[in-house]
Amino acid sequence: MAEKKNGNLLKLKKQLKEGILAPLYVFYGEEDYLREMYVDRVKDCVPDGGFPDFNHIKIEGRDVAFSEYDDAWESFPMMADKKLIHIKDSGIFQLKSGKDEASTEEKKEFWTEKFKRISDDTVVIFDETAVDKRSALYKAAAKVGSVVEFTYLSEADLVTWVVKQFLNAKKKISKENAYYLITICDSGLASINNEIKKLIDFCDEEIYKTDIDRVVSKSMEVIVFELTDAIMLGNTQKAMETLADLKTVKENVFTLIYLMLSTFEKMLRVKLMNGAPQAEVASEIGVPLFVARKYINSTKGFSEDSLVWMVRRVAEIDLAIKEGRIEDWNALEQYVAECIYRSHR
Repeated sequence: MAEKKNGNLLKLKKQLKEGILAPLYVFYGEEDYLREMYVDRVKDCVPDGGFPDFNHIKIEGRDVAFSEYDDAWESFPMMADKKLIHIKDSGIFQLKSGKDEASTEEKKEFWTEKFKRISDDTVVIFDETAVDKRSALYKAAAKVGSVVEFTYLSEADLVTWVVKQFLNAKKKISKENAYYLITICDSGLASINNEIKKLIDFCDEEIYKTDIDRVVSKSMEVIVFELTDAIMLGNTQKAMETLADLKTVKENVFTLIYLMLSTFEKMLRVKLMNGAPQAEVASEIGVPLFVARKYINSTKGFSEDSLVWMVRRVAEIDLAIKEGRIEDWNALEQYVAECIYRSHR
């Protein structure tokens, strides 16, 4: 799997197997499912001794007082050899500038000192969505402990992972159907895993495409992509049928409008990257590689001017709805019709 390319992840697996942990870990990346899984595995290596409040300390958020960290750092394990401090979404590994410069320098001094003073009876995990590898604190943490990035799995690895989940449940799915499943789910293993559980619970021994269509809910991102494809192709009938289906199930208009905005913004960014490699595009817009390919292909059907117009038009539509000048669904239908016209005039 792709994770085999990550040397620090291999090192982490070895530490977990041997039960010999680093004093500090920085886990980061967009794949929440894997980050959470490895946080739990580290926790399993630090038993709470029946006193979780003392031995498994969790601190979450960016506006935490230094004194709270001090208390966690200086406390002793209760009836256990070690304690674990799980720090989630602290944001300390992201560069700041401007008016926050003084505060940033204070945090840098505070954390640099803390990294130097992790006692032998403590394991610290920073659990972050994003980091800036240029930041001084990131570099300081890397010297003290281990940093591990959890990225989206590749298309091939996702298919392998899906097949394995079904095999573990004594079920079968072909690679073709596993691929189809990942293309209609939200990005990330957590979303896919939820749909796998539904298929395992409600389907027979082998999972077919008809089972997936019957049981799995297409992600809104996928539905909006189908809508933008209809716009690109000038297929007004398909676009309006999609909107009618969404209206029937009472989807929120503002959610749909802003999903369309997000999609068109990503397409515009891809367009401006002017043929950049797929991996670079995936990194820039924050999606798995196989989703980036969909954006690259769809973007070819739109001009830069039409994408700019579609992005700007959303603010006008939003204001018109909020001021009561047009009913929400009529506004959305009008916007889609205008997008089709703009794309093919």
